[in-house]
Amino acid sequence: MKTLPNRPAFRMIRQLLAEGHEVSIRIEGQSMLPFFRSGERIRLRPLRNGDLRCGHVVLAETDSGQFVIHRIAQVGSTRILLRGDGNPFGRESVPRERICGTVECTPLHLLLARIWMLLGPLRCYPLRLLRRILR
Repeated sequence: MKTLPNRPAFRMIRQLLAEGHEVSIRIEGQSMLPFFRSGERIRLRPLRNGDLRCGHVVLAETDSGQFVIHRIAQVGSTRILLRGDGNPFGRESVPRERICGTVECTPLHLLLARIWMLLGPLRCYPLRLLRRILR
């Protein structure tokens, strides 16, 4: 499998999603621990009605042009607030039109993620332990 630089690869993925294709990618980084680990394969699909809901995981382009795969924390009329599961404090606010696609998740995943999100800043303690285990 070929690894491409982030921006060109995600621009291509954004185009494929806009054309209605599903895309499978391998993710890098720890921003979505404990639900997605670095090196894990995820499946992105084009947005459907009802996908922009709290708890769903999306591919989005930030105002600075970076692409992130994060969970929806809040849905506004023009902007969507995103948070990484593995970062209790960081957030990105992106315009609705910059949401490129959604990650396929099971109902159990969405339920567990909702519980995880309710932990708020307390998530830093289990995350610290998990990162030590994964080293």
